[in-house]
Amino acid sequence: MDKNLILDIKAKVVSRMKSPYSERKDSGDEPYYIYHAYVDVNDLPSGIPTEVNPRETNMNTNVAKAIIKGLESDSEMFYLNNRGIFMSAESVSWRGNTLHVDLGNDKMQYGILDGGHTYRAILEKRNQIHEGIVQYVHLEIATKITELEPIDVIASSRNHSVQVNDKAIAELAGNFDFVKKAIKDEPYAKRIAYKQNQNTADFDIDATDLIRLMFAMNAISFPKQSLSQPIQAYSGKTYVLRQFLKSIRNEKDASPYYNLAHLLPSMVKLYNQIELDVPSAYKFIYGKNARPGNVKGVEKRLSETKYLKDKTEYSISQGLLFPIFAGFRYLIQPQETGVLDWVKDPFELWKEVQNKLVNNTIEMSRSLGNNPQSTGKNASLWQQNYDAVKSQYLEDKE
Repeated sequence: MDKNLILDIKAKVVSRMKSPYSERKDSGDEPYYIYHAYVDVNDLPSGIPTEVNPRETNMNTNVAKAIIKGLESDSEMFYLNNRGIFMSAESVSWRGNTLHVDLGNDKMQYGILDGGHTYRAILEKRNQIHEGIVQYVHLEIATKITELEPIDVIASSRNHSVQVNDKAIAELAGNFDFVKKAIKDEPYAKRIAYKQNQNTADFDIDATDLIRLMFAMNAISFPKQSLSQPIQAYSGKTYVLRQFLKSIRNEKDASPYYNLAHLLPSMVKLYNQIELDVPSAYKFIYGKNARPGNVKGVEKRLSETKYLKDKTEYSISQGLLFPIFAGFRYLIQPQETGVLDWVKDPFELWKEVQNKLVNNTIEMSRSLGNNPQSTGKNASLWQQNYDAVKSQYLEDKE
């Protein structure tokens, strides 16, 4: 087991406040304390864990720039104008004006819950404070708070100055852990952005995009007999994530997403194959001299596919791809064991039906004024492509 991380922090002023509920008989054997301290920014130690903070720091935001400006100001008002840093600790003691902070050995429970931008600004810019100017930061350190509320709930409540998105809170709560496990051996696994502000060149796939794939293939929530189609997989990214979180939290192990996760690698490969094959299918349908790039939503330019980074000459709108991809939901059905699985190799069936699905999609787009956004939201097209996959599957079985 890893050793506890223990920091000694020199403070100018320290006070301790006991929980106002400490006198209640049901409050537990040990009281909960919050320590307040004003610390010279030059005495703030590096290495305080920030993993428990649901928001990745982005120092290019207006908020971050304002923090830096306040820190570098000649006005010694940083401790008042800045909200400070809120930390979770296993225990705190102090002698004189030195805080002895035990941060345990679990970085997902102890560390900076709120104030990550302030902390990073201090570490990066404190050497630029003018000589003779002393800036203090307000530290607020709470002990044993994880015994009162789950850490993700506390972090969510604390991080509302710039709203923390649902994805970041889900990551903190561990709601994506089974998704990570399902794709851990895939080439794109380390490119998934699970935290807010994490979408950079290194994290070019949003975690919600994987959830959208599963939502589109959710044969439990959208079974064969259903008259509705999962069009929100394309049109409602926030809705999809919230439905996912609702299912995980309310249905727990019975959530269909746990049953779908093992199929994620094949879903991604299918989406990738569709992305690659649409232009050639278009030329088969409309003639070898037809130009897919003339279709709105299909841009001719050297590019890479979204997940597997295969080279392609065309960039294709998701409004055209999702109605095709979701048609293969018909092939995902419960087995005798109750596990959801493909009843037929989707790549084999894609070879058989790709021209039909691409034709359906392009013609629908044209009827809607060559609008890929409207195409992606058209429930009739989703149903049409679903029925085409169904028909081909049943024909192959005969």
